[in-house]
Amino acid sequence: MNLRDDVQLQPGGRAAPPAASVIHAVTAVVPAHNEAPNIGPLVEELGAALGGLSRFEVIYVDDGSSDETWRELERLSRERPWLKLLRHETCCGQSTAIRTGVKAAREEWIVTLDGDGQNDPADIGLLLAAAAGHPAPGELQLGPSVKPSGGACFNRCSTLGL
Repeated sequence: MNLRDDVQLQPGGRAAPPAASVIHAVTAVVPAHNEAPNIGPLVEELGAALGGLSRFEVIYVDDGSSDETWRELERLSRERPWLKLLRHETCCGQSTAIRTGVKAAREEWIVTLDGDGQNDPADIGLLLAAAAGHPAPGELQLGPSVKPSGGACFNRCSTLGL
């Protein structure tokens, strides 16, 4: 199924919210390692893509960057209360950075994007519209189920790859 064919788009590529959408709030988690040049453009795109929601937050996890990533994030967060910052002192890897961000998320719906701009934030609207149109969105799982040795748990995050 091509989601782009089934979703009405607003100007700027945002998905028009479904009439009875059950998705009003989203957390976007972005792991970043030495991504200073990519931070500003991606933060702007995320703000534009999520700005139509009732509530949203973007959590950047700086995974032990040695460049200006952290300083750029701090600068941008001063004017964007929805931009939350977490930092690993040493590089722990992308999976750990995503886990850190998901654990800090305040919203039930979570999307993840790479910090290098590989994923288009405009696609988040398509993902949410598809999820809202699901017959049982509260039971929808957008990603693999993870069963660690200590018991079963759902992976609440999804790699945005439409």
